[in-house]
Amino acid sequence: MFQSKIGNFLDYTGSLTILLVLIAFGIITGCENPGSVGSNLSESGAEVEVVDIPVEGVETISFNSYSGNFTYFSAGAYNDPIFGEIAATGLLKPSLPVSNDDSLQENAIMKMRLLFDWEHVYGDTLAEQTFDVYPIQEFWRGNAFKLKEEIQIDENTKVASFTVEEEDSLDVILNSDWVDNNYRPYIDAENADSLYENEVFGLALVPTGGGKILPLNSSSTRFVIENPESDTFEVSNNRWAYHLDRNNEGETPDGVVKAYNMLENTLTFDLDLSGIEISGPNISKAELVFYRDVSMPDPGPQVKRQDVQRANLHFVDPKDAPDNLVPGNPVVNGTYSEKDQAYHFDVTSLLQSGLIDGLPEEQQFYITLPMNGSVKTDLIYSSTSDINPPKLEITYLKNSSN
Repeated sequence: MFQSKIGNFLDYTGSLTILLVLIAFGIITGCENPGSVGSNLSESGAEVEVVDIPVEGVETISFNSYSGNFTYFSAGAYNDPIFGEIAATGLLKPSLPVSNDDSLQENAIMKMRLLFDWEHVYGDTLAEQTFDVYPIQEFWRGNAFKLKEEIQIDENTKVASFTVEEEDSLDVILNSDWVDNNYRPYIDAENADSLYENEVFGLALVPTGGGKILPLNSSSTRFVIENPESDTFEVSNNRWAYHLDRNNEGETPDGVVKAYNMLENTLTFDLDLSGIEISGPNISKAELVFYRDVSMPDPGPQVKRQDVQRANLHFVDPKDAPDNLVPGNPVVNGTYSEKDQAYHFDVTSLLQSGLIDGLPEEQQFYITLPMNGSVKTDLIYSSTSDINPPKLEITYLKNSSN
């Protein structure tokens, strides 16, 4: 009798356990994310749908845009087997002293103090990079000088030479003859600012080796005057820019495009919304996704090439490019994700209004890498038939009552 009751109790508890397991399984199954399709969001029965639309017509366009008055100006050279032989000549000009008490005594020493930002170095960080410094022989403006613009320099008059290894800053002594003829006479001269503006044009930092390209901090670059019998003083950098040459680029893999910053190589693409049968208000998220090609050969642990973590999406009239890209007001600031190795641009608002009112036909999409005066490059997948094709990913509510 007692055994019979125990047996009945075990049968009961066993059945109850199975029932509880089934209920728990049903709860867990109901809570699991079913993916991009079929997740109920409301009592109306609306479901989340995700659709990927290929982005077509991806190509690059090159502009000769401005290189001056940015956070950095670049100088140096590096031979990149993929992105070519790159040489950057830095341009700068010292200001005149602000205070009337500051002057150059006899036998004063003038130094160019350069500060480097190693986070944005391009090339072999351990290699030596050598430079010669020459006078510039023509007038130029920092806010008007363009990246590919040629400038005349006097290579027969060397003002200084220096080598950069791994230091964060460097003081370079300028030739006393250049200081005596091109700086000292203008400190106390009548109409000094006007004369100095139109008669002295600054210095060019010309790379003579091919180790790395250094971004020089424009706000921290200074010229130091060391007088033998009075206080040392500093003057600021009056203007800055750089000239860039790029030759003998490596072959670009199929289905990939090269992107360079400073508008040197800018991406454009087509975005056809005519085949999208989704109403604007039903879109909960829309994202443009462009994948990076990470299959390029590793140049070595000491070589820095890709530190690009963001990009800008513009939607502007191509007739006014590149002026409407500089400085420009991008539609979206995109970010790079290490998770899927892609740039992501949230275009939800743009697409919602575009599906309602249509996108302006005279405008075009551009993707630019950051314009800060350093040298940046990237490889981006461009073909819809290749791996990691660029896409517009739309998340929307299907059967929504809205």
